[in-house]
Amino acid sequence: LNNNPASLSKRAEGNTYSYFYIPGKIHFTGYQSISKSNLGIRSTKISILNYGTIIDSKTEDKSYAFDILVESGFKKEYKNITSVGISGGYLFSSIAGYQSQLLITNFGMRSRLLRKRLGVGLSLENIGILLKSFTAVKEHIPALFRTAIYYEPRYIPLIINGDLVTYLGDGESFYFSGGIELNPDSRLTLRLGSSSHRKGYLTDDFSSDVFAGFSGGAGFRFTNMTLDVGFMNLGPAGFIVGFSLLKKVD
Repeated sequence: LNNNPASLSKRAEGNTYSYFYIPGKIHFTGYQSISKSNLGIRSTKISILNYGTIIDSKTEDKSYAFDILVESGFKKEYKNITSVGISGGYLFSSIAGYQSQLLITNFGMRSRLLRKRLGVGLSLENIGILLKSFTAVKEHIPALFRTAIYYEPRYIPLIINGDLVTYLGDGESFYFSGGIELNPDSRLTLRLGSSSHRKGYLTDDFSSDVFAGFSGGAGFRFTNMTLDVGFMNLGPAGFIVGFSLLKKVD
């Protein structure tokens, strides 16, 4: 639900539990439920991002910062070729006692061609209404437009994907990300990716820069459960590491 709601997968039906550790003692936990009906696919998600303790250097007073995001989405598929989706969410953010609240909406569509070996998705994301700002100054909500594509070669168990994200109303600000998924076995998936953000992690030190900005991971499929583990190298800042556990609904 974080990106294009039209990309919700039937294979992900069930409950997913996620955890990520981010440098700076930042912790992310999430729960997502996906169910299928005659009308389409529905999903509900709760995400908590905990930034940890903030200590005032002068008074040594402690405060806390966290975000809570509650989302719900729906996807409808037509003739197993084109999907349309919509999602909405409520974000509550607290930093050192200051609070902000907003509503966001995402719209998306996705089509599959060449016997599902080629897919194209378009989405308009972060269309928001600010309910309460941290201060008297109304903050800008960064709406964005995403173009995504994937291609699955005929004779290689590989999926190639890419995203081009443009921030609306922010000049010419955009970024590109891409990756590959290798499926050597029906129960194993290997992943590798990178993005144009990589240039922000470079330090002109070859040993540090050679893997900076790259991400990778593996997925393991069992009878009623799927385990995904992954990492991302942020260069001198360290690594993001995490896992997601999907439990199928009987």
